[in-house]
Amino acid sequence: MRATRLPPTGLLAGLLTAAVLAVAVLAAGCATPVAPGAGAAPGTTVPSTPAPGPGTGAPDAPAVDLPWPARSAAEAAGLQGAADSGAQPWLLDPEETALAYAAAAHGWTAAGTERTAPDAVLVTGPGGARRTLTLVQPARTGPGGIWSVTTDR
Repeated sequence: MRATRLPPTGLLAGLLTAAVLAVAVLAAGCATPVAPGAGAAPGTTVPSTPAPGPGTGAPDAPAVDLPWPARSAAEAAGLQGAADSGAQPWLLDPEETALAYAAAAHGWTAAGTERTAPDAVLVTGPGGARRTLTLVQPARTGPGGIWSVTTDR
């Protein structure tokens, strides 16, 4: 009979903690923005007035905080672990991450993207509105690393 070797208790606890954190971060990242006055979830920013649209001379302020979706090293590690397990594969592609950000931050459900630099994506939304996003790989660089939006101009 072959003996089964169990991971050390500390490692098991760390893996369990990382899994719980990943689920919490994923749930928070998939939440729908809450209307003003409806009790926004902690960590989300909801403008008190509608963001001005293109052509008004005022910037189109995002409805989420940056960096997005990973706001800390711990969140980045949790999302990276989730992506490594096959969850949220869009995080592994900068253009898909940019599209998800545009939907969350600006409400753009139909948008196009163009990668303009290794770390930049131009997103074109309704009516020709454009946002240039800068992205980084906060947990691991190269293929298999998640992407996070750091600037929105």
